[in-house]
Amino acid sequence: MKLVKILPDKIQIRTDDAEFKKRRLNDLISVSDGEVELVTTITAITDNDVETQMDDNALLEELQQPSLKVIECSILGSTVNGSFVQQVDRYPSTDADMKPFWNDELSIILPYPKSGFQLGKYANYDAPAYLDGNRFFQRHSCIVGNTGCGKSETVTKIVEETAKLPGANIVIFDIHGEYSNLSYVDSIKMGEVPFPIWMFGFTDMVANILKVKEDSTVVMSALRKAYYKQCDGGNENKPICFVFKGVLDYLYKLNEEMIVSGYTKEGNAKYAKGEYNGKLFGIINTMGTLLADTRYSFLFDVMGQSYLTDFLNRIMGGDKPVKNIDLSGIPHDIAVLIIGAITKLVYNIQIMQKDTRPITIVCDEAHVYIPTDFQLTAAQRRMVEIFENIAKEGRKFGITLFVASQRPSELNKTIMAQCANYIVMKLNNENDKTMIKGMMAGGSRGVIDSVTMFSPGDCLVIGDACPIPLKIHVGLARERPQSRTIAFWDEWKEGQKDADYSAYLEEYLED
Repeated sequence: MKLVKILPDKIQIRTDDAEFKKRRLNDLISVSDGEVELVTTITAITDNDVETQMDDNALLEELQQPSLKVIECSILGSTVNGSFVQQVDRYPSTDADMKPFWNDELSIILPYPKSGFQLGKYANYDAPAYLDGNRFFQRHSCIVGNTGCGKSETVTKIVEETAKLPGANIVIFDIHGEYSNLSYVDSIKMGEVPFPIWMFGFTDMVANILKVKEDSTVVMSALRKAYYKQCDGGNENKPICFVFKGVLDYLYKLNEEMIVSGYTKEGNAKYAKGEYNGKLFGIINTMGTLLADTRYSFLFDVMGQSYLTDFLNRIMGGDKPVKNIDLSGIPHDIAVLIIGAITKLVYNIQIMQKDTRPITIVCDEAHVYIPTDFQLTAAQRRMVEIFENIAKEGRKFGITLFVASQRPSELNKTIMAQCANYIVMKLNNENDKTMIKGMMAGGSRGVIDSVTMFSPGDCLVIGDACPIPLKIHVGLARERPQSRTIAFWDEWKEGQKDADYSAYLEEYLED
């Protein structure tokens, strides 16, 4: 083999058939001049002879000679004192030797983390794949991949390993109810567990739930009047207890209010319409409809201010290491708002602690509530800013994010840029792959294209927590998530199944 080209993130090697024998894509190649050793992976192979135009005599002569190949390799890192590091401080000269890595050599150069766990095994090598627990959780991480690629299984594997630690503290926002039945999880099922509407805070309730625009001065004035009637000295941006039905009743009163405008000669009072009389029908109907909708009944359980303390203690403390906020049984619009309200509460309490107990928030289907779309309302923008603040400042206060998404190109760019670790599973969409490549160090970009051919359960881990970005077969957790993949063909083979659609329709219409 001969080194013919060196770039900051890749190299090119020329070799003949004999030397090339048994080399495959994704194999590791060592490039060393005796002083510096690079660790690279094969990303492309070209047969130069095929591209050369030759007559019959020249072709016959060429066939008797060894065929020349050009191998392109992405630089993954280098070895320092016999251990692999992802940094490259110096490059070898072109007078370098190239050789493949074998299983025993790979095990030697990969450092065993003092604090970590085994995620699985490297696919092309008989060597365990470990993640450094400190480096994974002390900075933000992200897992991306197509639906059905094994994201939930991988998240479960990581959470299960972490839950073995006596002081582990993880909160999962579970959109589909996949993690509720795990034994080490405290399942907080929204809808069955009350979430009083005042816990959103007055400002967010008005903007996000009642959809009152900020320039609706009459309605906003009436709502504030009703709010402060119950919460004298309250704070509109904080979760201060009030009774929703009480606010509605007061609006009814304002909408019908008549005030004394003067007196007749006989001394009888004359009446005129009050400031809000007849102007609040819209907001009253909105609030009445919401109050009567059984899907939202868990928002209107009357709970005192002390309930907030109990709720927070359960989420940030509790006996179990993982708290799963199961949002699968409530309307999607409210689920997203609850995620924002809980995150805001946890973050603000976390930064006030002096003896900080670290906490990680797992954001399932994160593109739904942390989008990249800048055409957001002011209220939606405020919720996204909570996650951005955690991404930028949370590490200092012991709070980090573990983001999971099918569509990384639709995720908030600020949050993605702050992630130090990326678990990349099967991705087909070019926009998604381009997004991930944009976050990678130069040498890691070349390996991203290979994820298109991954099987479910395969991943690349790129970042501080994993010593080398090689394909990993993720080990299965002892307890599995409730992530259903329905076998359509097998189900259809079983024949027709009786279903009472009228009953389902009735239930749907009642909800």
